[in-house]
Parts: sequence; structure tokens; C-alpha cells
Amino acid sequence: MDVQRKQLKNGLIVATESMTHLRSASIGVWVRVGSRFEDERSSGISHFIEHLLFKGTRSRTAAEIAQAVDSVGGQLNAFTDKEYVGFYAKVLDKHIKFAFELLSDIVLNPVFPSVEFERERNVIFEEINMVEDSPQEVIHDIFMENFWKGHPLGRPISGTKESVARISRREVLQFFKKNYTACNTVISVAGNIRHRDVHSLAARYFSHLAPGERLPAGKVPAMHSARVIRNKANLEQTHICLGTGCPALISKDRYAIHVLSSVLGGGMSSRLFQNIREKRGLVYSIYSSPNMYRDAGTLIVYAGAAPDKAPLVVELTLKEFRRMREKLVAPDELKRAKENIKGSLMLSLEGSSSRMTHLANQEIYFGRFYQLEEILENVDRTRAVDLRRLANEIFDPSALAMVVLGSDNAKELESLPLKA
Repeated sequence: MDVQRKQLKNGLIVATESMTHLRSASIGVWVRVGSRFEDERSSGISHFIEHLLFKGTRSRTAAEIAQAVDSVGGQLNAFTDKEYVGFYAKVLDKHIKFAFELLSDIVLNPVFPSVEFERERNVIFEEINMVEDSPQEVIHDIFMENFWKGHPLGRPISGTKESVARISRREVLQFFKKNYTACNTVISVAGNIRHRDVHSLAARYFSHLAPGERLPAGKVPAMHSARVIRNKANLEQTHICLGTGCPALISKDRYAIHVLSSVLGGGMSSRLFQNIREKRGLVYSIYSSPNMYRDAGTLIVYAGAAPDKAPLVVELTLKEFRRMREKLVAPDELKRAKENIKGSLMLSLEGSSSRMTHLANQEIYFGRFYQLEEILENVDRTRAVDLRRLANEIFDPSALAMVVLGSDNAKELESLPLKA
């Protein structure tokens, strides 16, 4: 990795990685102001602003922004997460100056046109409707809302229709001015670039950004091991999320939780997939995934099954939790999980976009850059006893939570003991 880090005078961080074998360059502007930093009344405002920044600047209309990126055959997009918002472009290396100018214009010079404001509010309503129509998505939102009840990490990133309907243009302007500042911003660039050229472009387009103040992350969320049964009409399957708390993203156990999840439900050879889908044919989809943030995390198993098969799926999943607690993972199974993680990681980092994202995440959460070899070595150091210790910590029956979404009343699941 040929990586450099530079801090501008206003506090903005620039992280760059030179990949001279590519013809592309990916540029990201990352602002540490996701949905976690919102109050309940304005829930969804970060996501709303992400949408609105593409609706016009002092020098470009929304149509001109779209035409600009198409004119160089590039890609332009954005997303909102719980702890940051990302804006990014991927272009041919010869267009990097153009991409810097375009991204800086979008992020620094929005005008939030009134005519677009209500239109985009309706677009977000439709986005919320789309999630509501997808049980695989909405059940995860329900799980987080109940597991981290009353905490911003538990609220959906898009907000609710009620909260989005309350957000005014004045509130958007105030939130943007307060939080889109240099100390909350990271620029990451990867591809066929020269470090000094990128540093010069960053200074040219972002050095006038006000320093501002870093946003506090707020309190650590408390876990609630609730059981929630929701009815939703016209569903053929019963959808299940069974989960618990897990180590935070910056924890020393972050490698172990990924290996544990890989053994449990991280692929086609995982225990859940083999024992519940392949051997018994009870589900089409079943998997586990860790969701990790700065100071908290969850490990969630998702499954979709016929209503009469759902209780057995939960019982078999709990059985796998118990196995993780009681017995050491066999050496061949542990090796396979590690190789799965390492291979997936290396394949995912072959392009400039993924490397750019990787740089930004490391700066945001660690303030340093881990060499790929260092990450792979930490995965390899994970032992079977580490997994058993971690399993006993997180699969404590008193900490387990479950959300069920289906058209059946799921009476059996209401009283099923969650004993891992």
C-alpha cells in the first residue's frame, strides 16, 4: 500500500493511495454526521440533506450535475449511514481535477432550492415505502429499533414519514452549516494518482471550509432483549431476526466476531446454511451478519421460512448458538472461515472505489491505516478458544432478542424459550 495522510490547516484530513496499475481514480468526501447525530424530532435530516445536495448548487442545476458526470463517463453517488455520510465519484485518472471540482461544488455550494425541497421529500417517502414493502429490509429496522430502543442508533437512517414531514428548509440550512465543516470531513482518494497532486486539489477546493467542531458520538446504547411479533398481511413466509449485542468496530475482538459469524452463518459451508437449509430444506435464505459501530454492535441471524417451520428454524439456530458456546470450532472449520474472510477481503479491495472507501473508514474509526498484511495476520491469529469465549459473552440467553414478521400470528414463537 502506497498510502499518505495529510491534514489541511482547517483540520480536514486527506487520505490518498496510489495504484499506478489502474486507469481510474475514485474520490470520496466523507462527513461524520450520520443519523446517530440527530435528535428524534429531526430523524432523517442527514439522509434528506444527502438527497438535496444533488438538487442544485450556485453554479449548476440538478440536471447539469447529472450531465457533468455523464460527460466524462464517470460515476457519481452518495449514501447515508448511521455514523457518516459519503459522496463519491469514480472517473478516468485524467478527469480527477474535474471530479474534485464537481464534488466540492455539490458538497460545499448547495442552494437547497425550494422547488426541489418538497419534491425530494416525496421521493424519500417513496423510499420509506419501498423498504416497508420489503420484509427482508424492514425486519432489520424493527430489530434495531427495539434492541437499541430510545437511542439514535436504533432509528432508521431515512427517518420516519412523520419525522421527515416535520423537517423544514430552515432546519436543513442550520444543520448543514453547523455540521458540514472541515473537522468533520475526510477526503479519500485511491487510484492512478500522485499524492502531491491530490493534496494540491484538496487544498484548492476545500481549504476555505470552516474548521467547525467535532460532533460528540453521544452515549453508548443500552441493549434491550425484547421479543417483538409483528403481523404483516400477504406474506408467504415468516421472517425472523434473532440477535444479540457484539463487540464494537474498534474493539480488539473485531476480528474474532467476523470469524465467529463466518463459522455460524457467513457462507454456503456455514453451520446455519448446512444444517438448516441443506440438510433439512427449511429455508431458502439464512445468514448471520455483524453490524458494528464505534462503541456498539449487533450480531443478527436472519431467516425466512414457512410459518409452520419457523419455530423449528429458531430452535435449530439456538442449538447452533449453544454449540458455539460449548465446543471448540474444529481446526479445519476454523481455517475455512478464516480463508473465506481473507479471500473476500482481498477480492473486495481490487478496485479504486473499494480502496477509497477502505481508507476513509480506517481514518474515521482508527485515525491510522492498517496494511492489508496486518489485517490478514490478525484474522489468522484468531483461535478457537477466542470464538468460544466470545460466544459465551454474546449468546447469553438473557441478552438474546427476536423479531418476527409474518401474516401468521406466530403464537408458538411468542412463548418459545430463547435458550442458547
